[in-house]
Amino acid sequence: MSPRSRRDRSHAGFGIIFDFDGTLAHMSIDFDAMRRAINALFARHHVPPESLKRRFILERIDEVFDTIHKNDPSLAQKVRKEAFSLIETMELAAAARSHLLPGVYPRLLRLKKRGIRLAIATRNCEKALKSVIGKASIFFDVILTRENSLAYKPEKGALEPILERFSLPSDHVIMIGDHPMDILTARGVSIVPIGVLTGTGTRQELAEAGALRVFKHVNQAIDIFLRSLR
Repeated sequence: MSPRSRRDRSHAGFGIIFDFDGTLAHMSIDFDAMRRAINALFARHHVPPESLKRRFILERIDEVFDTIHKNDPSLAQKVRKEAFSLIETMELAAAARSHLLPGVYPRLLRLKKRGIRLAIATRNCEKALKSVIGKASIFFDVILTRENSLAYKPEKGALEPILERFSLPSDHVIMIGDHPMDILTARGVSIVPIGVLTGTGTRQELAEAGALRVFKHVNQAIDIFLRSLR
């Protein structure tokens, strides 16, 4: 996590990319219920969920869109819109009960005061994210949500706009997340992968995905990073 040398610290910047749900906040989204609802939607449009090859919900929506689009482009658009509306409704309901994890806000402030470039890369919708982070949004140089991402994590393109904005050496950029997907995303673009245990990933899963270190909480990761800059 620490920069290579104090000489490096004196003239080069650093950046941190955060996952959102499970890392900076905990939204308590029932993903099993979400999958059931999405699968029911697909089944109503004669796409058996068991026929789909992709694992994650957003990718399954894209797969169904491609399948239906071959024969009925307008129906494909309709199903896609229904699916994203369903997901957004569930995310907003969870966001209404959520907030930043304790201690996160003052640490984001400290990072910003130290000139650290900050970003969020999430698969959640923008409305849900902004309703949870509130005024903390001003700390971030870039926020990529489902709506404005070029690609979904863990695809390499998911972080491209952030890395272009940061314009930093890859070993000066950290990604912190709770899911093996976050770790794989970071490794895919050769930035420093850090796991936290406040979400879905276990220590073993994060380590097996390639996390350089795994912390119980994002606050610990931030504190150690800040100490390394002294």
